[in-house]
Amino acid sequence: VIHAEEKRKEIEEQRKNVPKFLANTGIFNLDDCLGGFRKGWLVVVSGPPKAGKTSLCQTFTKKFVEDNLKCLWFSYELGLEELFDKFPMEKLDFYVPNYMQSGNLEWIEQKIIEAKQNFNTDIVFIDNLDFLRDPDDLRKVNLNLASYVGGIVQRLKSIAVNQNIIIFLMAHIRKNEWTSKDLPASEELRDSGQVAQLADIVLMIMRRRAKRDLNSEEVYEGNRAVMGIIENRHNGKTKKIPLIFQNKEFLEEYGYVEPKKQSVW
Repeated sequence: VIHAEEKRKEIEEQRKNVPKFLANTGIFNLDDCLGGFRKGWLVVVSGPPKAGKTSLCQTFTKKFVEDNLKCLWFSYELGLEELFDKFPMEKLDFYVPNYMQSGNLEWIEQKIIEAKQNFNTDIVFIDNLDFLRDPDDLRKVNLNLASYVGGIVQRLKSIAVNQNIIIFLMAHIRKNEWTSKDLPASEELRDSGQVAQLADIVLMIMRRRAKRDLNSEEVYEGNRAVMGIIENRHNGKTKKIPLIFQNKEFLEEYGYVEPKKQSVW
């Protein structure tokens, strides 16, 4: 045990030799609200099914790579071939495990350590929470689902801190159908309220629903979406940000010029 002021000076001395790290997404209103993503953070990305969670994280990856940040992807929902086809990048300048095991957290942590040692990885994406398993918790008797999922999220947060990385964790909401025009609240995250409590940031994304028109059968408003900063443990700021999906990536709708022909969602 040492005096807090002594420890503070030690940390400040260490920081003098380490460049300040901020990961920006290129989505101005998101970066402005958060001040950039920082190492040690666990960021949960959620929303209704087929709303663009994976595409949003792929958009982030493209920008991070352009800023020379090293990214590692664990893709459980999509096979690697399908994942690669959806990326808005000509050159896939990020890392993946050579083969995918089941979502054993011990194995995931080992691969994160390997990627850090070999490639100086800064940011990890995991798609998604439903596939993760913690062998230690599985051995416990009378452990309910909420506590089990909470334990997984807690361990991921610890990995982010201990390995000095950012983890983006994709997660589903409780409802398979979302008919509201409002973004889901953090309480809608599936299986455990601890997901939002343990995350540093919770982002929600959904496609914008079309206005009711008896002459139209369209459910959604073209390729438009809205992203919300729902929970923010660091500065408390929240915000809704209009987006549009074009050429496999999300762009901020502000200042956007509509193309002559809309791309397919």
